[in-house]
Amino acid sequence: MNADALLLVVAGAFLHALWNFFAKRASGGGIPFIWLYGLVSLASALPFGVLAWLHAPQTLGMPAWAAIIASAAVHVVYCIVLQKGYQQSDFSVVYPIARGTGPMMAVFGAVLVLGEMPGLLGWTGIGAIVIGIALIAGVHRLLGATEQRLRKGIMWGAFTGMSIAAYTVIDGWAVKTVGISPIVYYTIGLAVRTTLLAPLALRNSSQLRDQWKQNRPYIIAVGVLSPLAYTLVLFAMTLAPLSFVAPVRELSMLLGTLFGARLLQEKGIASRMAGATFMLAGVVMLAWA
Repeated sequence: MNADALLLVVAGAFLHALWNFFAKRASGGGIPFIWLYGLVSLASALPFGVLAWLHAPQTLGMPAWAAIIASAAVHVVYCIVLQKGYQQSDFSVVYPIARGTGPMMAVFGAVLVLGEMPGLLGWTGIGAIVIGIALIAGVHRLLGATEQRLRKGIMWGAFTGMSIAAYTVIDGWAVKTVGISPIVYYTIGLAVRTTLLAPLALRNSSQLRDQWKQNRPYIIAVGVLSPLAYTLVLFAMTLAPLSFVAPVRELSMLLGTLFGARLLQEKGIASRMAGATFMLAGVVMLAWA
């Protein structure tokens, strides 16, 4: 991987961890918060989507719209379960588990749906991710009845990982098989997500106003940084193979764990850092398997 691509991916990983940190800080927001930062993301991405469309106009057939709608629906679920996790558990538990279990579940999906069977390196990577989850959880603590907060973090993190795996498969099919421009696809998907959430978000206008007053800096930060992080990775993919870009991007797991330790003063950080390292190694193995 050349230096420019590496810089883009590392910057994208940092911004991804950062916007999730801001989402955690505003975790009481729920659906109004999600819808408002989605509006900001759409406004941020729209100029790039229009430019991409003008540069290479496309005809979107039924397969393209099926992928866009399916991905948007899964992204809505992803946003909701991620926010639930941040409401009920530690950032340094939910974030790395969500990021690490997504690739692992995508492999299981390929085994069940496509009949693909990972080799030794693939199974080793899955094992490393499982060990990482155990270290982040602190198995000896998890057995205690008082660790309800930890259990919820693992549960919501895993649900988020399932959502990541699902939209990764859909998005990969849309971009590679159907041939949709990634930026056009992402922008239209944002618009569909915003539309799907609108009935729930708009039914209580006072909550929207309260969210904007209370969390405006976080709404703007998440709304801008989320598409920016994605765009940086897209550009990196034009400079380096996906097999190099994808694992480096998962440095965000370590960064997220560090944010939880340094900025949120969360406990048990040594084992969580070790767990995030194992999960990062596992993701690298899956990418190269």
